[in-house]
Amino acid sequence: MRSASYTIYKLRTAKPIWLKIENCEKKMVFIALIVALLQAASTEGSNQEPSLDDVPLSIYVDASKEIDYFISLAKSIDEKQRILEEALARLSAEVKATEERWNERLSAEVKETQRLNERMSAVVKATEERWNESVSAEVKATEERWNERMSVVVKATEERWNESVSAEVKATEERWNERMSAVVKATEERWNERLSAEVKATEERWTEKMSILENKFKNLSNQLTKSPDIATLHKRPAELACEKITSKLQSIGVTSITDVAVHLGAFTEGGFKLWELCYFALIDTRFVLTAADCLSSHNVTTLELNLYIVLKKVKAIHIHPEFSINPALNNIGLIEMNSEVEYTFDLYPACMYTSAFNPKSGLMERGTKVQIVADSECLNKHTTQLLPNQMCVKSLTHNCRQKGEPIFVLNEETFSKHQLVGIIGKRSCIDEPYVITNVFAYLDFIESIVWPKKEN
Repeated sequence: MRSASYTIYKLRTAKPIWLKIENCEKKMVFIALIVALLQAASTEGSNQEPSLDDVPLSIYVDASKEIDYFISLAKSIDEKQRILEEALARLSAEVKATEERWNERLSAEVKETQRLNERMSAVVKATEERWNESVSAEVKATEERWNERMSVVVKATEERWNESVSAEVKATEERWNERMSAVVKATEERWNERLSAEVKATEERWTEKMSILENKFKNLSNQLTKSPDIATLHKRPAELACEKITSKLQSIGVTSITDVAVHLGAFTEGGFKLWELCYFALIDTRFVLTAADCLSSHNVTTLELNLYIVLKKVKAIHIHPEFSINPALNNIGLIEMNSEVEYTFDLYPACMYTSAFNPKSGLMERGTKVQIVADSECLNKHTTQLLPNQMCVKSLTHNCRQKGEPIFVLNEETFSKHQLVGIIGKRSCIDEPYVITNVFAYLDFIESIVWPKKEN
């Protein structure tokens, strides 16, 4: 160093000085020299003097005091290091002994802990089993109680829901039925109007055509029937029977016929009158015509005619072979009396209506006017279509109708102007259109029994 305060001699030699360092003290001296050298280098750098690279290396050594100081310092450090090494050895022995003791204690503690774990495991297992059993029983009891409560709640809810749904369904059905009834009624009215108009137009057309055909047939018949034998040849037994009725009435002095039909009577069964149940029409001196329903449900033994003055015993009963009650088909039958009826002014047979075309007017039922109406007025949920041997009629005045009661037509062209057109098949007091049996459809059946020997 260059400072004058330090008593250091500058060694100037041409070659570097190598110190032979053989022991620890010399090593410390050498380290101290290196440290001093580094400090000098850092001081010179701060004074912006040339670096060691620019000038030769110069080492200043205090050959007396500094070396002794560093030697004593090294000895002190070496002594302290020895003490420290001995302390470290004692500490190592102590640590080793402590580790052994702690390892033994830890091993014993671990073994005890394992035994405790085993005991705890057994206790935990037993506790878990008891707890599971208790919990299972409690859960089971809770589930049963809950299920009972829920069953009651569900049942009550279902009942309330069913009541609510039933009320709603009932209200919906009522509203729907009302709407459907209105729709059905309106539809029926429209269809009835259309059908009535169509039927009426069809009947008018067919009536006109049939009238033309009848006129042609009459003209042809008049041309062919120039003799009585030929005229008789083209007439059916019912027509010939009607001519005999007229001739018989004229022979007893009857010259005029009232509009009131007097050709009906009632049944008796075992001496009891059945007039409130069944009527009939006198069509021959030995036969009456009625509804087959009366003959199948009652044992008729006696007939009362002319307001129940004339009594006749029953000889035989003839029911149409294809008669059925349900459905009501071919509801017509004949009763044969055991003796003939004597003609009087108020007791004589009625003629049969022998035209295939229904009369337009003049129908009577016990003094009440009757009108033929469209078949649709007699249709309902039980009857969807009328048969060809049935007609729909309506009384113009209200009265009760009896089974077997005759429906006549007043024909002004004939002397005995009461001609039997139909038979009532069902008793009713309701003022609405009803169905009757058209007797023209059964003339073959009637003629085969009443006038079997009078066929041409």
